[in-house]
Amino acid sequence: MRRWTLLFNSVVALSVPIDTPYTSVADLFERGRKKEGGLLFGSPGLVSPSHLLGARLPLAANVPMQTIHYRGGAPMMADLITARVDWAFPTLSTARGYLSDRKLKVLALDAAGRWNGLPDVPTLTEVGYGNEKVASWFGLAAPAGTPPTIVAKLREEFIKASRDPDLQRRLAENGTPIASSTSEEMSKLMAEERSGWKP
Repeated sequence: MRRWTLLFNSVVALSVPIDTPYTSVADLFERGRKKEGGLLFGSPGLVSPSHLLGARLPLAANVPMQTIHYRGGAPMMADLITARVDWAFPTLSTARGYLSDRKLKVLALDAAGRWNGLPDVPTLTEVGYGNEKVASWFGLAAPAGTPPTIVAKLREEFIKASRDPDLQRRLAENGTPIASSTSEEMSKLMAEERSGWKP
């Protein structure tokens, strides 16, 4: 496989139903330690980034949890906003409509920094869980044997498109900020992610 470039990062939002009493990640986890059976976590699919991140955090925080797997984000969100599950990690692009309708509140974001649309919401790093991050970047790759000149040309075109201010604005507003890289940088990220999951 030949790597081209990263495309964007997908910000995920640690979210709870709007009417729950949780006001912070610490509060959610503290209540989870006292709740019989632990917290119910909604996953949009087995081994999705949201599922893996939702599995890592309670382990790090020593919070009992049961995972409920759904076939995609839509059924998961239906149960989250009606409090059939205690919390979930939808992507910010999925959560935005529910935030606007005041059906959801976000306690933290898995992002490099705070998001302009939710300036008061801290990042996972700020609340002490920066080491539990899961890769949330998306990239492009080509089949093995693709000529290097074609890979280079395709990468060049994607980099050129990524500099478009309107595209940057729209993706940033949607919680998917643009990220580009060299093929070597993308290979390094993939190697680091594999290494991090071995334990």
